[in-house]
Amino acid sequence: MIRIEFSQKEIDALDKERYHYPHPMVQKRMEALFLKSQGYKHKDICCICRICKT
Repeated sequence: MIRIEFSQKEIDALDKERYHYPHPMVQKRMEALFLKSQGYKHKDICCICRICKT
């Protein structure tokens, strides 16, 4: 599994863009990345965002 490290600046940007980015698909991806940056497991992120694991 690939480990991703998020800086505080990146986390702040994800937090903002997950609600304010103009395209809904990108908002959903930003939400998934934000949850990953907060330590959520992939299974939980999939359930919360209603996305498939791939």
